[in-house]
Amino acid sequence: MSKQDIYLSLAPTTLHIKRQERYDGSGFDISLRDLAPEDVSLIIRVYQTVKGVYDLWLYMRDRPNYPLLRQQLERLAQPEFIFAAQAIGAATYAYHPPSAGLRKAIHDIRSGGLTSLAGYAALIKYRPDDDKIVRQAVFLARDHAKMMRNIILDLDVPTREADESSKLHAIAEFVEKWRGFTFHLAQKQVVVQAQSSYDGFITSRCLETSAVDRVLYNYINNAARFSATDCVCLTVLEVSPGLTRWVVENEITADQQVWLQHTLGPDLTPLFQGGYTREGHGVGLSSCTDIVAASFGVGLGIALTQKYLGASLRDQVYYAWFHWPAYVRQEGDAVCEC
Repeated sequence: MSKQDIYLSLAPTTLHIKRQERYDGSGFDISLRDLAPEDVSLIIRVYQTVKGVYDLWLYMRDRPNYPLLRQQLERLAQPEFIFAAQAIGAATYAYHPPSAGLRKAIHDIRSGGLTSLAGYAALIKYRPDDDKIVRQAVFLARDHAKMMRNIILDLDVPTREADESSKLHAIAEFVEKWRGFTFHLAQKQVVVQAQSSYDGFITSRCLETSAVDRVLYNYINNAARFSATDCVCLTVLEVSPGLTRWVVENEITADQQVWLQHTLGPDLTPLFQGGYTREGHGVGLSSCTDIVAASFGVGLGIALTQKYLGASLRDQVYYAWFHWPAYVRQEGDAVCEC
């Protein structure tokens, strides 16, 4: 069976969009008021540092000052910054048991692009002439700042309002961002191969883009972490008019295969319901279920049983997929330049 046949066989190609209006990317957020004051302080510090990197890039992107960007990025590799990021949520959890929504929000705030961003920042001083690393770190900073604004309603109200305005994003932005991206993990490096046979627009505003990123970063972070090789693949295809399928695949070890089969059996759907994890928190993929279901206007149960998202294991290759409605450009639609 060819790769294309495998991708098409993962789920039905006749999934329906039940929404009257397009999903705008909101709905799975929290307020600073939901957090302990200590966590609010940490979040603001992390956000301002991350956003500041991308703000600096925007100011000079026609003629980037790479030495200055390196200086700013190196702050993200400092132990003080890493400790602050890792400590987010601890004070809130100490005050009271968090709701499921709060746990998912804190998980995505602490993960997303942040771990990779710190890794890239640490590499910069060892590769002083590698401008590609700087650019990749800058776009990680952009994505994570957007995700933080998506997750926390009142973190940066003016910029979130700008995120909510209608501006289109093409699928090429996602593919080009991930193509060749390298995860620098403790024991290995994992490179992302990305491709798309669909060539069109995929989101209608930055807030929707950050919702897709919340799903995609969860998928690819997991794939890189558990990949048995040095490669993770992202493939996007249009399986029917207006319906795109995103597939993230990685080989797994025999030990990982045994764990999946022993814990879940042949049906991997429970991974997307929360509570199942191997050395993790078990909430990242359930957050993906919330977002994908909302984008189609279906309930969580339907999203999983009808395979709007899911995972499958075939010949020791783990395939995780989700769907997202394509966007047909309308007259007068502006394209985002972020």
